[in-house]
Amino acid sequence: MPRRPFLDRFSSRGASAREPLGPVLRNLEAVLNTREGYGFFQQGFGLGDYTGDRGGKELVPFLTEELQRQVAQYEPRLRDVEVTLRGQDAALCLHFEVTGLLSGEALRLGLIFDTVSSRVRLERKD
Repeated sequence: MPRRPFLDRFSSRGASAREPLGPVLRNLEAVLNTREGYGFFQQGFGLGDYTGDRGGKELVPFLTEELQRQVAQYEPRLRDVEVTLRGQDAALCLHFEVTGLLSGEALRLGLIFDTVSSRVRLERKD
C-alpha cells in the first residue's frame, strides 16, 4: 500500500475521498515551494535555486525536468506525469502544464513559476 504524502496525514480521509484534487494540490505546492536542503530531511526534496545558478534559456530545461521529477516522486496519487512549458508572461513567470492521471481520470493543471521569487502556484485547468 503506498504511503500517503506527509501533509495529507493531518487531514481527514473523508475529505480527500470526496475531493481528491484538493490534497494533491496542497501537497504539490508544499513540495514545489520548498527549497532543496531546507524544511525536509530527505536529500533531493524540493526545488533547487535555478534562478541563482542559471539564467535565461538555460533555466527552462533544467527547471522543467526538476518539476517533473518532484511531482512524479512526491505525489504518488498522480500517474503518467508530464510537465510541459507553455510560455512566459510580462511578470517574469513561466507557465507550465502538468498532465497525468488521478484515480484513473485525466488531470490537467496549470503550474506558474515566478522566476523572481521562485514561488510556485498550481491551479486546475478544465
